[in-house]
Amino acid sequence: MTTSTAVGQVSADGQFRWDGAQWVPIPRSEREPTSWTRPLKLVAAGLFVIEALYSVIVSLIFINATTMRRALEQQGTQVPQGTDMETLVNVAVVTGLVVVFVVAVCEIVAAIGSYLGWRWMFWVALVLFAFGGLGAFTNIATLLKPESSPIPIWGIAISELFSIASLGLFIWMLIAVIKFGPWAMKRPG
Repeated sequence: MTTSTAVGQVSADGQFRWDGAQWVPIPRSEREPTSWTRPLKLVAAGLFVIEALYSVIVSLIFINATTMRRALEQQGTQVPQGTDMETLVNVAVVTGLVVVFVVAVCEIVAAIGSYLGWRWMFWVALVLFAFGGLGAFTNIATLLKPESSPIPIWGIAISELFSIASLGLFIWMLIAVIKFGPWAMKRPG
């Protein structure tokens, strides 16, 4: 072997690394960061944290018996036989808040995994951003009829912006995985 081979150099086929004395096989799971890796992780983690905080705060302020009753009446919701409007409102409020808190916990876990670059979390984040991106289309109906939501119009508009950001991040992550691999980490070589 020539002395011009630097320690850490990867073979032309990308399967071996020179350790100074010999060519050592590179594990198949090993990946190297690209210029996209750190920004992708930080943006994903940041968006998850901001969405979680926003949804919890707005829900705690605006999802209550008064706003939920108004929203149910505007939607023309029929009260099931054997119950009354108060029970329906209370169930809707509790269900809404539980769903928001469960989603917020998932987003915080996804933020931690994104920041730390857990490879399996890339796939979870990709799916979460895909579903978040769908909101860019489904929120339009609520924007056109804001009285059907317990959240005020400005809150719905901010949710729409988060959905558009999720869609953009989903597209960026999709391009990154196709071009490089999960978290825009490429194979050596």
